[in-house]
Amino acid sequence: MSYRRSESYLCGCGYFVGPTKHYLTRVRLDAHTTILSSTSRTTLKQIFSNPSPDEIKECLYTFPLFDGVSVVAFACHIGPRLLRGVVKERSQAKATFDRAVSRGETAGYLEQLPEASDVFSTRLGNIPANGEVHVDITYVGELKHDAEADGIRFTLPTRIAPRYGAIPSNLSSSNVREDGGIKITVDASVAEGSFIRGIQSPSHPIAVTMGSTSASEDVEVAMHKASATLSLGSTELDKDFVLIVLNKDSGTPKAILESHPTIPNQRALMLTLVPRFSLPPSHPDIVFVADRSGSMAHNIPTLVAALKVFLKSLPVGVTFNICSFGSSRSFLWPKSKAYSRESLKEALDHVQTFSANYGGTETFAALKATIENRYTGVPCEVMLLTDGDIWSQESLFSYVNEEVKKSRFSLRVFALGIGDGVSHALIEGVARAGNGFAQTVNIGEKLDSKVIRMLKGALSPHTTDYSLEVNYRNEETDEGFEIVEKVTDALKVMLSEEKSPQKPEAKESKTVSFFDYISKLAGQEKAPSADNDNADPFAHLPAISIPKFIQTPQDIPPLYPFSRTSVYLLYSSDIQKTPMSVTLRAKSDHGPLELEIPVEVLSTPGETIHQLAARKAILELEEHRGWIYEAKGTDDTENLLKDRYPSRFDEMVQREAVRIGVRFQVGGKWSSFVAVLANDQVGATDEPNNTQASPRTMLDFEADVDKCESNEDGIFCAFDAEPFPRSESITPPAQGADFCSTPVTRSASTRSREVAYKYAAMLPHGTWASSCPDARFTAVGSTDRKGDRGSVRGAPRALSSFISDRSRGAWADEDEDELSGFAETAAPPTGPPTGPKTDNEKVHAVIEMQDFEGWWEPSEALAAVLDVGIEGSRSKEWVTMLVVKWLEVKMKGEGEVWELVVEKARAWLEGQVTGDDAEMKKLEEEVVGYL
Repeated sequence: MSYRRSESYLCGCGYFVGPTKHYLTRVRLDAHTTILSSTSRTTLKQIFSNPSPDEIKECLYTFPLFDGVSVVAFACHIGPRLLRGVVKERSQAKATFDRAVSRGETAGYLEQLPEASDVFSTRLGNIPANGEVHVDITYVGELKHDAEADGIRFTLPTRIAPRYGAIPSNLSSSNVREDGGIKITVDASVAEGSFIRGIQSPSHPIAVTMGSTSASEDVEVAMHKASATLSLGSTELDKDFVLIVLNKDSGTPKAILESHPTIPNQRALMLTLVPRFSLPPSHPDIVFVADRSGSMAHNIPTLVAALKVFLKSLPVGVTFNICSFGSSRSFLWPKSKAYSRESLKEALDHVQTFSANYGGTETFAALKATIENRYTGVPCEVMLLTDGDIWSQESLFSYVNEEVKKSRFSLRVFALGIGDGVSHALIEGVARAGNGFAQTVNIGEKLDSKVIRMLKGALSPHTTDYSLEVNYRNEETDEGFEIVEKVTDALKVMLSEEKSPQKPEAKESKTVSFFDYISKLAGQEKAPSADNDNADPFAHLPAISIPKFIQTPQDIPPLYPFSRTSVYLLYSSDIQKTPMSVTLRAKSDHGPLELEIPVEVLSTPGETIHQLAARKAILELEEHRGWIYEAKGTDDTENLLKDRYPSRFDEMVQREAVRIGVRFQVGGKWSSFVAVLANDQVGATDEPNNTQASPRTMLDFEADVDKCESNEDGIFCAFDAEPFPRSESITPPAQGADFCSTPVTRSASTRSREVAYKYAAMLPHGTWASSCPDARFTAVGSTDRKGDRGSVRGAPRALSSFISDRSRGAWADEDEDELSGFAETAAPPTGPPTGPKTDNEKVHAVIEMQDFEGWWEPSEALAAVLDVGIEGSRSKEWVTMLVVKWLEVKMKGEGEVWELVVEKARAWLEGQVTGDDAEMKKLEEEVVGYL
């Protein structure tokens, strides 16, 4: 089969009249998200109208969700009826929907596409003429740690970008783009005692309110709460919405136990942490697999920039190679080469020639060729850089999963998603299968820290044999000794044939005639009742008991510094003991690793942790992993279930996924939501279950600017707000060289001003800092005009709304005229190129001048960047130490960019500076005095 990339979008609520596809008008699309610590709950409210005088039999609406989220509620309002969705086995749910539609009833059906876990479709049946359809979808998800900002990253996909490969048969593409835009509200809360330092978006302009949420009625300011809003027209629905919450202690290890509100004795535990540990780096073989297909045309500059940072930061002692791929693939060298001055120069020159000229996106073939071409005697780290826009994903995940196991876990795969329409299902899925981790960089977003931390992950030694132990207090003794239970010990299950130790007495069977006059011909047997939706499609399979614990992920992946890891335990209802703590253990060549975390028991029952755990367990089963793959029978501890029932094991896996989905009402590949009238007859309420209450108001973007003037020094604005005492700027940090955050204060009521004063006084020093090299803003009355270009000096704007823009024309139409001046100010300069101005640009310029061994030599270019005089007679050792101290002293804010570069430089200095530590210290003191 030949594949090609579809150039159209899968969008719109479409239906067919004959061979012609028509679309319902989308009236409204709202998204409301509540972020609580490291988890999120989002409700999408979509309204479609049928303007025609005819009833529509059935229509299909396809939309994206972030990979790994758990859809937990689905409800449809069609005309006067409210239909609440329930989860059933996929074929049962589809049959229920079809029968309801055939009877003329209104109905809804929600399913995940088997081809991609980040694409969902909704079917709506019997839409009345001149009527409206309201669809509410609620989902929960765990949030990733953003390595660049050191915060929590939330992503809301807004489109299904064109993908390479055969479009799934139940979908169709269209060049019709949706109308109506989207309104987004995000409320963030962290635990009391912590506080939110700021909220920023590298993708869109946002308005931020600090100290409260959109639904908050309290007058008092709460430092652990914040809210962000935006309103976009349809033209802005071409890229994912990304929000980053900066808060204190976001990566602190936590173990939280939750009781289910409706399932008796059901509990779930979540362990989450962002590890911070250091082991000596290894020297593996590193292969960069770079996507140069046609879809990467707009992403090539970001790809080249990422590869340059990767290559310049490699340590001496590794081997490396570059694989470019599209429809075909090619390697820079036949086999990886040792990192040297010559190989580095050759690689950098090669990367500089990159363009999107490789055709389609054959990711599977590229990774397969890379894995087969690797050195098998050393650990291999594969770094995939792609936009991830392909349909064929499951076969890729299965292959990577098997290769990692066959390598005895000496192979790891990391993924960096590049661009505004990344398939998160692909990059997250391949990283899960490859025991690595994934990160995403939008166009224009700063990537240095992400690249460095990904490289540090690849250079970290391989850790193995992860295990989780649950510790209980022994209530039967006064001493209170601990009882330790290892989770993996629970994987011996009882099979159906083991339940009775004695075989039942055999019954005499009735004799069957070879020629029965009343027997039916094949195909004439009586069909089962069409109304029986509850028939068990897995009744023919051997029954198995459920373990005391279901741990997900079953095989705990390697922990990497600054990359969030979450592990869940689903308890069986038989366990009544309350855990005191959990212990995470692992092994490495440098010794054992261990962390004990006390368990926090939530006082109020909830479903969020159960739903997150259920979705992760289901996702593992869908990707050919999970507890059932490691389970054995109690009567046969040698053979796994998959070896004992090879012909039926796939169905057993599917049955387990459906069981979890139905029990916790979570959708997946094999279980779907169906909303029909009959659901209301089994206890449905008048409101959809678990849907998020809509916010009281949707903040708009009408900036209340009284006066703006421009001159040769920039733009100056006066705002309708009383001036505050001068303090540090708290403008949200910029996320790219072309993205500047311009604060615009709304008209403030007397109460909000008083609250703003109060909150501003509580803000820590240096909460936010502006970093826009090409824009200068100041508040009227500001007296401090010193410092870097782009620094904003003026009043703190706590509880004010912030609007950030990245380019001219990014505002909604109604705001374009009023705010065009700000967009003009943020535009890049048009004059001749100049030297580096921002700290980030200076650091990159210095890194470019470093020799592959780690030293610098005196030059006018280096002296200009460092802004110091360097005599040509100075030795390499002196100049190298000068640069190292300049980076450490004056470029602290860019530490994650130069960290590995300085490590390389210090390693070189240790080999050059003779004598004891006193000589090195003397050299350091000399250059510090020079600075």
